[in-house]
Amino acid sequence: MAEYALVTAVVASLAVAFGSLTGSQLSQLPVTAARAQTLVVQAAKANSVPAATARATLARAPYQRPALRYLYASGWIGGRKSPADCLFAKATPESTQQRFADSIRTDPKVVAALRRMRVTVAQAAGALRRGTADAC
Repeated sequence: MAEYALVTAVVASLAVAFGSLTGSQLSQLPVTAARAQTLVVQAAKANSVPAATARATLARAPYQRPALRYLYASGWIGGRKSPADCLFAKATPESTQQRFADSIRTDPKVVAALRRMRVTVAQAAGALRRGTADAC
């Protein structure tokens, strides 16, 4: 019985985190590395995460494209802010990635921005999930 309550609480916190992450941060995908760094620092400050650490995370992101590097760092910031999300992303990567993809698809502005950047929803969700999981 306690496990069910824990899982329900984690899923509820993830839903809130995914919704806030998608709407405000993802609609402004960066084209350049400099813009990505600016957006990551803003997001870090807004979420009470050290800006220098967020910048370092962006620098070591395992992607070449600025948009995917930014998504990875955004996921990392979300994982740092909510350790439960981080653990959930590590424990159930497929489920977490699917939830990110579903959340992204619900916002037409984010889907349009991804299309302009030639990034698929699956790639974006994968970068977010990987960043969230790496925050632990």
